[in-house]
Amino acid sequence: MNELKIKKDFTNIYTQNSPCEYLKEMDRLDYSISDSTKPLYNSIIKKLEETISRPINVLDLGSSYGINSSLMKYNLTMSELNDFFLSSSEPTKEETKQFYEKCTSNDALNFFQIDISKEVLKFSKDMNLCEMGMDVNLESEKLNLLESLPSVDVVIATGCVGYIGYKAFLNLLRIIKNRQSNSIESEAGCVFPVFAFSVLRMFDMKDIKDTFEMYGYSIVKSDIKPIRQRNFSDQQEKMQTVSLLHGMGINTEKYEDDGNLYADFYIAKYEE
Repeated sequence: MNELKIKKDFTNIYTQNSPCEYLKEMDRLDYSISDSTKPLYNSIIKKLEETISRPINVLDLGSSYGINSSLMKYNLTMSELNDFFLSSSEPTKEETKQFYEKCTSNDALNFFQIDISKEVLKFSKDMNLCEMGMDVNLESEKLNLLESLPSVDVVIATGCVGYIGYKAFLNLLRIIKNRQSNSIESEAGCVFPVFAFSVLRMFDMKDIKDTFEMYGYSIVKSDIKPIRQRNFSDQQEKMQTVSLLHGMGINTEKYEDDGNLYADFYIAKYEE
């Protein structure tokens, strides 16, 4: 059974110029994982700030409309984003800019974003949610654009692991490894970034774990309870997901049986 065919495809709502349709659909499904991962990402960043004296550079994989940046850099919640974007009339570009300008920006955080949608990256860049947006397929394209990035301290991914697999991390880790001898980067701070990402429980992590270990990383599943991501889109998605999990020997009682998708949280750190 193919996990990607089970999970609902939201591609059509990632190609709009505004996040309204995306947020409308996520609100319908009571999507909440970004609120839950925010403090987990922030705790990693806070630890890095103890040893890095410049702004922390965050690379967000599958960044969509800059949701993580909105929540972390501007200290917003999904509810606050919904209240603004899903009001009676769709906000204009100018109104959206004013919305973010009124928020307090954390200048100690710089976001660099990767997504396969040009539209979502343009929105994010226009709203100052990122320093740079890169429209690349991490699994199949040459990643020359990544060579222009400054030293990356944290790589995060909320919900896209599964859509991207071990090949994406293989490409990223290869570039990181090639850059480690750059003395300028070494002086600037972290050479080997911390990776932190949520992964739906139905996705097999073996190949990704093997890839990280091959590059000297230790990857562990956090001991926190599985994080609720969203409601199942329909009964078919629930039945197929539960069936797949049972086939993997994973107990769905108190989790997927309640009508929601759940994710585990992973952290990968380079072993000095």
